Amino acid sequence: MFEDLPPVLALALGLAMLVKGAGWLVDGGVRIARQLGISPMMIGLTIIAWGTSLPELVITTLAAGEGRPGIALGNALGSNVANIGLVLGATALLLPAVLGSAMRGREAGWMFASVFGLWGVLYWVSGLSRIGGGLLIALFVVHNLHLWKTSKPETEEEPQPKGQGIMRRAGILVIAACVAVSVGAHLTVAGAEAIARSLGVSDRVIGLSIVAIGTSLPELAAGIASALKGQKEIGLGNVVGSNIFNVLVAVGAAGIVRPFGETASDGVLVEETLGVDLPLVLAFSLAAVLVPRLGKSARWKGGALLLGYIAFLWAQF
Repeated sequence: MFEDLPPVLALALGLAMLVKGAGWLVDGGVRIARQLGISPMMIGLTIIAWGTSLPELVITTLAAGEGRPGIALGNALGSNVANIGLVLGATALLLPAVLGSAMRGREAGWMFASVFGLWGVLYWVSGLSRIGGGLLIALFVVHNLHLWKTSKPETEEEPQPKGQGIMRRAGILVIAACVAVSVGAHLTVAGAEAIARSLGVSDRVIGLSIVAIGTSLPELAAGIASALKGQKEIGLGNVVGSNIFNVLVAVGAAGIVRPFGETASDGVLVEETLGVDLPLVLAFSLAAVLVPRLGKSARWKGGALLLGYIAFLWAQF
């Protein structure tokens, strides 16, 4: 449908849809949180994170189905780095309060558990099998059960109006937002990837950088939208929830669609992932936990994360 669009036009149209869809997603998520009496952080960790991570899931599984595990793994892990360095950094520049308080142990623990879970699966069979992919998805189910079991009701000073009509409209808004951000991300990635391929960039680097940035644009748009609306918990929850979703669901689904690890090139990819990419993801994850603890909220924290991401991109190219 959009294949004949010039790359520049695809980028412009995709960005416009991302911005609009992200605003809808935040608005719908806040309304659902109020109706259900749960915290904005919980909505950010679940509904909004799943919605903004749809592009990673679609592109990762498609790449796996086409026999391109470099794009699949690179996209998921590169998106996690982009979510922290680019999304959290840019959001904190607009709303320093996003990094004003330390991440809670529950969120931080699951973020690290997802990365170590993927490391164990890749190391176990020197690749990604269907069993390994299934284990990652099973861990994601356990993660969400734990979230809902340990979540605390949100207390409101003023009672919120209840009604099926409000929930229905909020649900429709979230669904429309998910469609908008998915199509917008697809257009953005298609335009950027066409340019990158014309320059002879490898699949792994394209996945870690161009495609990862494109599929992280929904998180960036939602993060900026939440910052402008003063919803700092949604912005932080979206980043953490999206990172967990990318590693456990997107990569897990890719392994189920088409396992890899038998060829020599697959072996090289696994070695690079275990030795370079996963340590980088862990380093950025550690920064997301430690940077908020360095004094009061300030824009320099967001700037530091953003500079770290720029250095990461420079190293890739």
